[in-house]
Amino acid sequence: MKRRTFLKTSLTPATTLQSAVFINEGKVSSKKDIHIGFSSIDINDSIRESPGYRYPLQAKCMTVIKGTQKLMLCALDILEVSNEFCWNVQKQISKEVNIDPQSILIHTTHTHSAPWPWDDPKETTIQHKILAELLTKCAKSALRNARPAKIKTGEVDVGQKLSVYRRGYAGKDLGVQTFWFGYQFREGDDRPDASALANEMKSRWLGKERNYQSDPTPIYFDNPVDPLIQTMYFEDLGGNPLGSIVRFSAHPHLTSSCKNFLFDPDYPSRTRKFMEDKLGGHCIFLLGPCGDLVPKEKVKYVINKEWKPRHAYMGPSAGFYPSDENELLSETERIGKEIGQSAVKAIKKASFQKLKEFDFISKQFDVPLDPNLPKDIEEIKRMRSILAAEYDAFLNIGGEICELRRLANRLNWLDWTGYYSINLLNDKERKAGFKKMPLSVLKLNSIHFIFLHSEPSLNITLTLRKKLRDSNPWTVMLTGGSLQYLPTDKMLDEGGYEGRNTCIARGTETKVVDSIVKMVRGE
Repeated sequence: MKRRTFLKTSLTPATTLQSAVFINEGKVSSKKDIHIGFSSIDINDSIRESPGYRYPLQAKCMTVIKGTQKLMLCALDILEVSNEFCWNVQKQISKEVNIDPQSILIHTTHTHSAPWPWDDPKETTIQHKILAELLTKCAKSALRNARPAKIKTGEVDVGQKLSVYRRGYAGKDLGVQTFWFGYQFREGDDRPDASALANEMKSRWLGKERNYQSDPTPIYFDNPVDPLIQTMYFEDLGGNPLGSIVRFSAHPHLTSSCKNFLFDPDYPSRTRKFMEDKLGGHCIFLLGPCGDLVPKEKVKYVINKEWKPRHAYMGPSAGFYPSDENELLSETERIGKEIGQSAVKAIKKASFQKLKEFDFISKQFDVPLDPNLPKDIEEIKRMRSILAAEYDAFLNIGGEICELRRLANRLNWLDWTGYYSINLLNDKERKAGFKKMPLSVLKLNSIHFIFLHSEPSLNITLTLRKKLRDSNPWTVMLTGGSLQYLPTDKMLDEGGYEGRNTCIARGTETKVVDSIVKMVRGE
């Protein structure tokens, strides 16, 4: 493709290429102001069944307008959805508001205490039509609220204060493993200790009574995280608040381990509330790539003896609940509030700038699929029966746990990815060996928001920051749907949870990074 500059809103033509879509609906004067509008709406009515709500699940919407060029960004309190789900909703919204469907970004905040229709091929847990109607209402409100805007941007490095790199070496028996929660903290030491979690995993794998006790020698999970809280605040030219954006990277799964399970938008909603109380307007929370990052909560957990694992070898920490549910909810509030406090502090140090630049590019990327994916349920059952027999044989002779780990990796791949892929991929995609998924870049002044599908790891953020140092990238995941994890090749080699919970082939992360770099640089 010939080199092109990144689209400026003062350029006139609508441009469509085979590999990219440049959104610009007509001639735009460079003198026209860029308008920003925000709105919010509860989405509970679109959810067919619910255990009840601790707080309502919401959609937060922002519209950007310059002349006839329009964009809608919507963040939903849903765990994740498919690309087809997003596209159906985008098309329904587009019929009602004058926005190109490819200029409608659907992001999910990935709260684990929300609907997760991954095992439902028609995703009927969430009613598409009703959700689209709610989002259309939200979009119309944001368009009505849109005003010429000025912005402040800020960035705070909080180090390892609020998040944990959840993958680590758990000893020679287990190798590299992932633990979601349940870390313990020794007195005077802020490093998460995973030794009790490693013991629980080993005892569970061997079919013994689960041992959730720490060892004298700790197993610290203290590798670097994404330490940045990035934030943007909008006012109209008269100084009235319009809204804000906060971006942070850590899995919103805190409230999902409550024994009294209720739908809950988790810590992102606490951050949003703090921002809205302090600054006014509506706040959108965007989740950065956190496929291997979790919140750093300090909660005492106990084993749920009523929980029976479907398969003893299935990976990370599970079957726990907090000994004091109020303690966990307090930690959820604390983490959300501290993110908000950091963001507000950064905003107050910044100076306003007129919003002068608004550019957008969206590309359909051919995501290579794992060529070993099973083609149907019967193939999964055949493969699984052979591996399960090997697993049982090792248990019967007291085999080495390191050998069980190798079998567990393959069994987990079948049980997580195999079944997931049956509903996710059609025959045409399987035959072609790839699935089209969106990559998008939104530029507001000097900030580049990079919207990625699926669940990328920390590495994708660090690599893009290095390669695009002058473009100040703000990376965001789970926009436009999901194919589970977008792992590094190292993760695939190591195994463990993220390395075995993906439909995506080796080498894909590098291709995604290269594609994004070209999009930002206009190549």
